[in-house]
Amino acid sequence: MDNIIITMPAAKLREMSRAVLAGNWKVMFLGAFIYYVFSEVIGLILDGFFLSVQSVELIEGMVTEVQLEYASNIYGFFVNGPLLCGYIMFLLAYFRKHTVDYALTFEGFSMFGKAFCLYLLYSIKIFLWSLLFVIPGIIAAFRYSQAFYLRVDHPEWSASDCIKESCRLMNGNKMKFFSLNLSFIGWYILASLPLNLVSIELHQGLMVYSFGVLLTMIVSIPTIFVDLYVSISKTVFYEIITGNLVVERNESYFE
Repeated sequence: MDNIIITMPAAKLREMSRAVLAGNWKVMFLGAFIYYVFSEVIGLILDGFFLSVQSVELIEGMVTEVQLEYASNIYGFFVNGPLLCGYIMFLLAYFRKHTVDYALTFEGFSMFGKAFCLYLLYSIKIFLWSLLFVIPGIIAAFRYSQAFYLRVDHPEWSASDCIKESCRLMNGNKMKFFSLNLSFIGWYILASLPLNLVSIELHQGLMVYSFGVLLTMIVSIPTIFVDLYVSISKTVFYEIITGNLVVERNESYFE
């Protein structure tokens, strides 16, 4: 089966994404915020309760303290796969059926084993490619980028099947996917300014830490909006390369 190669510029993909979100930014933002809370904020909260500080001697007579935030890593290791699958279900339901169902954000846990296995295989492969250098790891991430969408659409497939099909779909499309991601850098720089300006030191006691987490959530709102924009753009990308979304020569589109 021949690949569908995306030839339209990243600007057109973003335009299509804005058309999809038109009039529904607020309701879709809530879904993105829910995903953010369970994928990022809970990890921060766990680190506040289970933070480990160790003293490390750099050179003789000079000691520094190192904070080991292991709780969020353990939490993310087990839930990132199911949460990502659930969020993709939420995005695809909106894109295909124009329905907003926040409960879908957690539906990935209904296929916990398969989602976890895919996340584990995905992480291992990218880690191994990254050992060669940074660039091979980035290329591998692009090559496997459609695997979680395929997991949602094909729950009967194995993790290896999802990875292989993602590689096939991305053959000839990796540079376009790279340019799409690159086109959002300016938005991310602007959106991250509030968080960079605040620069909270969280680990100074539980009360201060709790306030820090809350403030982090507030100043992260612009970034979450950009994340939603990016996620819908990637959903458009997936729908095109799988043939679910047909783009005509005049660049209009239909489902």
